[in-house]
Amino acid sequence: MSREVWYAIPSASLDRCRATLPAWRDMGYRVAVLQNRERGDIPADLTVWRDAYPGWAASINELCRNVIPRDAAIVVSGGDDMLPDPNHTAADIADAFFDRFPDGFGVMQPTADTFMNATEYCGSPWLGRAWIDHAYRGNGPLWPAYTHNWADHELRWVAGSLDALWMNDGLAQRHDHFSRSGDAPPPYWSDTVAPADRADVETFIARLWQNFPLHEANGRAIDPDRLRADYPGTAIRYWQTRYGRHHSTSDASTAMTERLADLASRGKRRVLIYGAGTETRLAGDALMAPPVDVVCLIDDDERLRGARLWGFEILSRDHAISINADAVILSCRAATPALEQRAAPFAERGVEVLPLYEPAPAEVVHG
Repeated sequence: MSREVWYAIPSASLDRCRATLPAWRDMGYRVAVLQNRERGDIPADLTVWRDAYPGWAASINELCRNVIPRDAAIVVSGGDDMLPDPNHTAADIADAFFDRFPDGFGVMQPTADTFMNATEYCGSPWLGRAWIDHAYRGNGPLWPAYTHNWADHELRWVAGSLDALWMNDGLAQRHDHFSRSGDAPPPYWSDTVAPADRADVETFIARLWQNFPLHEANGRAIDPDRLRADYPGTAIRYWQTRYGRHHSTSDASTAMTERLADLASRGKRRVLIYGAGTETRLAGDALMAPPVDVVCLIDDDERLRGARLWGFEILSRDHAISINADAVILSCRAATPALEQRAAPFAERGVEVLPLYEPAPAEVVHG
């Protein structure tokens, strides 16, 4: 196998590629770029064009699978705003990598540049050929469902949980992110990355709670107890701060936990949750390992069709009505007459319909 080291990235900026890629080539890396948004000549050995951004993880998977030679020993990734370690050549670092991972099944993240809490994820990882070929059951080195953010967090925790991670504080790959110099976000970030951040972090949290489905590689699988003990809760705190900061998670989580436990105790095994809004988003803790089979979420917002929240598919009421279910939870602060009317067809089919929250005493009507 060739000891070539490739730097492989997606890019939407000709200027940034022209500014940073020569440094990688000077240190002995070959370069492959998946271009989108801006197309033109750049200092790369191989380029491929895509009309739309496939996402950071999916771009790397494609470059590894279809563009970079299959005999390349290591692929390094990151972005067009990163620079190589200035004190060690690609060959020197590759030697150290294979000293640590002789079979090439490993991920190494330089951590000497700690900007943006970079020690918590693998934002510019070194990927060994065996990792590329066997991770995620042979489907690529990264999970491709993220638009941009949080795929690097999943890589850090999957590789770490499989004992295939080296967080190397002896190397620095500087990240010249626009926020480092106080610049405004570039158009691609505002148009593509930022709008997808909430969905990306929720994808990460859902997959974390499900032990990162389909992550297995080389006969290795994550120990769920170890993962839960080791994970510091970064994504959950981030979500609560950025997207749930005006709400308390405790009420929703407690109420959902109690509702699901009650249904389980009464033999109600297949449960639908009606509402993919605030209360369901805040009840993520309760949906981590529910005691019942949460079949799907239901929401009347057409924009959510086919989306997922906490790992559960969001369906329309008309689609969900045909599902064999034992109960439907109305996940909202207070069930309105309109929502109760929307849920009435479930009750007519013999499915128990109940609110997330117990009604306040003043709301109880005694017959």
